[in-house]
Amino acid sequence: MKLILTPEQMKSVDEYAIKKSHIPSLRLMENAGKAVVEEILDRLNPSTSSDKKRRNFRQENVGQVLKMTNVVVFCGKGNNGGDGFVVARLLSEKGMNVTVVLIESEKELSGDGAVNYQRLQDGKITRLQILEFGKFLILKNKKFDIVVDAMLGTSFRGELKGKYSKAVEWCNKQSSLKIAIDIPTGLNGETGEVLSNTFQADATVTMSNPKIGFYREGAKEFTGEVVVADIGISKKVFRYFKKQNHTNIMLVEESDVQKTFPKRASNSHKHSVGKIFVIAGSKGMMGAALLCSQSAMRTGAGQVILGIPDSEYATIAKRTIEVMPLGLPVTNEGSLSSKALDGIEKRIDWSNVVLLGCGLSGNDETQQLIREIIKKSDKPMVIDADGLNALVGNLDLLIKRNSKNIVLTPHRGEFSRLIGISSKEIERNKYSFAANFAQEYNLILVLKGAPTITAIPCGKIFVNPTGNSGMSTAGSGDVLAGIIASLIGQGNSVSDAAINGVFVHGRAGDFTAGKVGMHGMIASDMIKNLPFAITSIIGK
Repeated sequence: MKLILTPEQMKSVDEYAIKKSHIPSLRLMENAGKAVVEEILDRLNPSTSSDKKRRNFRQENVGQVLKMTNVVVFCGKGNNGGDGFVVARLLSEKGMNVTVVLIESEKELSGDGAVNYQRLQDGKITRLQILEFGKFLILKNKKFDIVVDAMLGTSFRGELKGKYSKAVEWCNKQSSLKIAIDIPTGLNGETGEVLSNTFQADATVTMSNPKIGFYREGAKEFTGEVVVADIGISKKVFRYFKKQNHTNIMLVEESDVQKTFPKRASNSHKHSVGKIFVIAGSKGMMGAALLCSQSAMRTGAGQVILGIPDSEYATIAKRTIEVMPLGLPVTNEGSLSSKALDGIEKRIDWSNVVLLGCGLSGNDETQQLIREIIKKSDKPMVIDADGLNALVGNLDLLIKRNSKNIVLTPHRGEFSRLIGISSKEIERNKYSFAANFAQEYNLILVLKGAPTITAIPCGKIFVNPTGNSGMSTAGSGDVLAGIIASLIGQGNSVSDAAINGVFVHGRAGDFTAGKVGMHGMIASDMIKNLPFAITSIIGK
C-alpha cells in the first residue's frame, strides 16, 4: 500500500527526510529526474512485453531512435522546474534533442532548481538548447515527440494566467507524448479542482507518494496514468510520519492483492470454496440477477444459488448452467413476496455469504422483505442496489443487525440517498463521509466512482487504481457485487474481499477495454474477462 498524501503532508515528509534522515535535497531531485527519464524510455521501448510498464530499454538501434527524438521541457522557477532541468540533462546525455523552455527568467531561479540549471549550462551538451518563453513562441510550430511539464508543483492553487496559461494551451494542442512531473500544471493537488487550462498528461510521474487530488472526480483526465516513483525516502520516514499524522488513505497496489487473494487448496471441493446465496431480480430486471450470480461463479465460487421470483424461473433456467435458480413466492408486480422469507432463511443457513439487492425492485412488500433479511441474517452480506434503497430512512437496521460482516456497495447517488447529503457535497468530501459512515455503522463501504474507494470501520480508506470510463455501463455494479460475495465465500475477510474485488473488477474492465474498446464494452464482457484479470494478478 502507498500512502496517499496532501501536498502539505508530502512537503512535511520531504523536510523530515532532508533534516532528520539527512538525505540531501539535491539527491532527491536527481532521483526524481531519473524516474521521469526511466518512464520516458519505457514508453519509447517497443518491447514485446504485454505489460504497459516496459522496464528494459534494449534495442539494436537504440542510439538512432534517441537521436531522432525531439523533446521539449517546460520549466518553472521552483523545485518542479528543477526536476525538469535534471530530466533535460539526462535525456540530452542519452542523445535526444532537448529544448528547455524557461517560463520565468533565470534570475528568478533559486535553491536546488538554480543548481541544476547551472549544471545544464556547465555540461556543454551539444543536443540541448535553452530558450526563454518569449523566444520559444517563435519556434512554436516545431514538432516535438515528447512534451514534459515541469512548470508548477503540487503547491499550486487557483487559476493559471499569463505565460503559464499560454504554455499549457500550446502543450495540449500537441499530438506528442505528454509527461507531467509530480502533477499536471493547473491541477489542484489537494482538491483535484481545475479552474483554468490544465496540462493534459498521458502519464504523471509523481514523487514518492500519490497526491490526494489525483483521486477526485475528473482528475484522471489530466493526470493520465499515475506512476509513483521511488526517490529514495526510506520506509522509516513514512512510519514516523504516519504515526505523527494519522494518515489513513492508501493506494491499493497489485502486490497487496496478490498477498491477500484467497488461496485454493489442492484438496478443495465445491463446498469448501464458497456457497453463495444470491437474492436478486424481478420482472423486467432479471439481467441484474444473472450478472451478479454469474460473476460470483467466474470469480471462483464453488456453488451459487440464485433466489428469484418464481414467475421468472422458466426464463432464467434456460439462461443458467452452473448457477442454480431457485423460484420463490412472487408479488402481483413480479417481485419477491414476503412469503418468500421461509425459503430464503433455509438457503441462508446453507450459504457462506448472502448477496442481496440486485434488481429486486422498489415494490413496498419486497422492500420490507429485504429489511427483514438484513435484520435476521447472521451470515456475511453484500448489499447492493435495491438492498441499499431499503435502508434509506432505516439505517437503524445496520445497528440492530445480527450479521457482523456487511459490505455496502453504493454509487454516489445511492450513498447520497442513504445519508441525506447531496452528491456534490459528497464528492467534495467523499473520504471523510465514507470513513465516518463505515465507522459509525461498523461495516465495509465500497463507494463506487472514479476512483472507487473502500472504507473500513477502523477509519482506513483504500483507493482503487484499476478500471476505466468504459465501465460506466448498466450492470457493472452487479458484476462487482458478485465478485465481492464470491471472495468472501472463498475465505477472504469482508475488508479484503471488498478491496480485492474492486481491484479485480477494474482489472477485468481494463482487459475488456483493451479487447473491445471503452465505447463498446458491456457488463457481460467483463465477466468473461474475470479469469484473465485474476490470473494476471496471482498467476495460474
